[in-house]
Formats: sequence, C-alpha cells, structure tokens
Amino acid sequence: MPFNRLNHSILGEIRPRFSLKSKKDPELLLSAIENSLSKDKTVSGERSDHLVFLKTPSWEQHYWSPEMTVRIEVEEYTDYASINCLIGPRQTVWALWAFIYSSFALITLFGGIFGLVQYKTMGFSYWLWVIPFGVVAISSAFVAAKVGQRKGRDQMLHLVSFLYHSLSEVDEIERN
Repeated sequence: MPFNRLNHSILGEIRPRFSLKSKKDPELLLSAIENSLSKDKTVSGERSDHLVFLKTPSWEQHYWSPEMTVRIEVEEYTDYASINCLIGPRQTVWALWAFIYSSFALITLFGGIFGLVQYKTMGFSYWLWVIPFGVVAISSAFVAAKVGQRKGRDQMLHLVSFLYHSLSEVDEIERN
C-alpha cells in the first residue's frame, strides 16, 4: 500500500514504505512512540538508537503479520526530522520468500540456458519446459505473497494508525 505516492497501483511493491517529517527533535519523537507503546497493548515494539520496531502482539500474530521499522533522524541541510517507515513481513518470512524467488529464478535461468543450448545443438530439448514452469512458479509465489500481504492488511493499517497517533501527540506530522 503506497502511502505517499500519487500512483496507488504499484503492483510489485511487497514492502511498502512511506516517510513523514516533523519539526521536533528526533529524541522527543522516539520517546513519544515509546510512551505510546507502554500505554497501548495492541502494538508491541522495541527501540534501538534511532530505530523503532513496531509489531502486532504475539497473541494476534499469524504467519503474514507485518512489522514496521521506523527510522527517525535529522537529514543533512534540513531543519526537520525525517521519519522513514518500512512495512513488511517478519525478517524470517522475508528471508524465506527472497530465497524462494531467487531459487525459482536461478533454476529457470540455468535450466532455460541449458535447454536452449541443447536445442541449438540437438534440435530438441525437454529442458525448455523449465522456462514456462519457472515463470508460473515465480508468478505463483508472487500471488501467494500478495495474498499474504492482503491477509496482514488490517494489522498493517493499525500499525500505521498507531504511529500517526503517537507522533501527533507531540507535533503536527507532515507527509514527506
């Protein structure tokens, strides 16, 4: 879900990102998020330096539950704090799907090359069937990831809403 873009039809976006800005000090914004975390039990999270990791509580999590990484820092040559947010599945889920995509892509690539070489030398090759099967496998993995993203949509919107509400207690937040 592209929050800060005019074109809302980015089909391939698996890890949505958006950015905000505030005139307040980053430390004040981070402490506001921490205070909201202690009050609101529908979101769990932890802080590390200028990063905050927001998650759904463990009793509400499922395989596709999203996490939000919030990075707050002052950009060079600006007078405001930049709040960069990245939403995606848990790191283990993300690593698994990256492995699945790359495995299918490599098998399709090398199987296709091998099939084309055999076809050029012998006139036929059953290895050429790897190409359409690989395209179908990659497309199926993409559709499965989109279905999972749709399943975690409500939790993702709750995390975004939590962030907006916790930051709006300190200062007016603008979209970047």
